[in-house]
Amino acid sequence: MAGTPILLPVFQTTTPMNFLRTVTRRTSPLVAFGLGLVLFPAEWRRGNWESRKISSINDSAMNQIQNSPLYQQLSADEDVKKQNVSESFPTQHHKNHIGSGILFGPDLFEIDPVLFINDREGELTGFYHLGKRLISQDGLIHNGVTATILDEGLCRCGFSQLPSKKGVTANLNIDFHNQAPPDSTVVLRARVKSAKGRKVVITGELTTLATEGTEPINIASASCILVEPRWFRYLGWLGI
Repeated sequence: MAGTPILLPVFQTTTPMNFLRTVTRRTSPLVAFGLGLVLFPAEWRRGNWESRKISSINDSAMNQIQNSPLYQQLSADEDVKKQNVSESFPTQHHKNHIGSGILFGPDLFEIDPVLFINDREGELTGFYHLGKRLISQDGLIHNGVTATILDEGLCRCGFSQLPSKKGVTANLNIDFHNQAPPDSTVVLRARVKSAKGRKVVITGELTTLATEGTEPINIASASCILVEPRWFRYLGWLGI
């Protein structure tokens, strides 16, 4: 009919720029992984890394922790192993870690956090001391510090339940109840709620350390879903 428009098929063309973007998007992760593997020292890949415990700078806080009934109870438990956070990864990476480098120092993270871990039961108890410079504008310990402790601690609690003993945080839900005052010694208690294949669910809570004549402050509670990506199995083949 006269006046009826003729519709022609539209073909989508790939410009050189779009092609380059596609190639870059698909190859960059592989290139980055390959470079990381090459540059990662062979001794570290085999787990033979140098790992020196950092020195705590608040002896008073450490004495308070070591004299607490909870610390002494955990120390006497043969099923529980004691580990400082700085001993769990190479010394060369301490400077990039929040609690062992970036925020470690006077009035910040003043001790090398002490962890008591029962991998068989899927339980973890951690002791931390938070200095007065870790506060937010309201003068209390920043919620970001609380979130970091919960994220790292709950994941460490669940690692042993994964096939390769490695994983990443898939989901972290935190309920903030109170903020800790500055110069607080706090305790993290975490436990595995369920573990199936490449997925582990961990729950935990962070409180201040109970002292004689004072009740602990409930700071926050959290639940974490820890997963092992499928490609993590290749790390075992490569000895990482």
